[in-house]
Amino acid sequence: MERFSVLVIGCGAIAGGYDADDPTGPNILTHAKAFKTHTAFDLAGCVDLNLKAAQDFAVLWDVDRAYDSLDQALADRNFDIISLCTSTASHDSILRQLQACDVKLILCEKPITDRLDTAREIAALYKDRMAVNYLRRFDPKIRQLARHIKDGIYGKLLSGKAIYNKGLYNNGSHMTDLIHMLAGPVQAIEGGNEISDFWPDDPTLSARLETKTGAVIEMIGTDVRDGMTFDLSLEFETAQIALTDFSHKLTIHPKEGAKQTITTDLNRGMYHVASNIYDHLTGGAALCSTPENAVPALETCADIRKLAGL
Repeated sequence: MERFSVLVIGCGAIAGGYDADDPTGPNILTHAKAFKTHTAFDLAGCVDLNLKAAQDFAVLWDVDRAYDSLDQALADRNFDIISLCTSTASHDSILRQLQACDVKLILCEKPITDRLDTAREIAALYKDRMAVNYLRRFDPKIRQLARHIKDGIYGKLLSGKAIYNKGLYNNGSHMTDLIHMLAGPVQAIEGGNEISDFWPDDPTLSARLETKTGAVIEMIGTDVRDGMTFDLSLEFETAQIALTDFSHKLTIHPKEGAKQTITTDLNRGMYHVASNIYDHLTGGAALCSTPENAVPALETCADIRKLAGL
């Protein structure tokens, strides 16, 4: 099996923290655990401005070397894959710095950047060597649902309702990307009801989205201080479909027939990301989430902000 070296930039929650209390258990929620679990990858380096955080991360995940400077890491050795797990505001400058690096692929946390114009620029620079971590696109059962919808198994989409919070670009772009995946393309036709519930520069907004066939999807923003939520329900001609519990639960209720309740594999979601990257690098498989879908997700968010007067 061909092996690939990985550099993780940013040693916080999504990098490895979400799995820190159970580093060998069945759930795989982070970059480090995914690459550590998949036998084709070596965690060769990790970078954090806080050297102690990088060193602790390296001990937990058996990373070869810890750095407090990206320049130092890149000067020390070459890496095949770079996982970018820093704050969204830092993505633009880091990705421009990495442009000159001879890496096979960059796995970028969503959104690509916190501005649509820079996201488009970065997408053009990394068109053929970037995966974007819109996690639901990598889940086999959600991907199968998308294929069934595209094939017309449930008939025409009639309406939809989405509920989310914790920032339009932060969590809302997960929702707009999921809606594009299952019902898209969509266009924002209304935006408003601003809630400053977590990120100072990224309020949660409500919106109305319209599909090409005229179906309207209500996207409702709530306050994360009352509890985090992320649910999507879609009404088709022949079935009601819902992704609930942050998309861990898929319910398909035909208008004629028995209801199906399916557990998705998002508890191991990051492993599917690593597997897709391996299949891409070794066999040419298409990446499940790239700038090609990540930019339209942000375009919809930007349109919502504009319609809300922001």
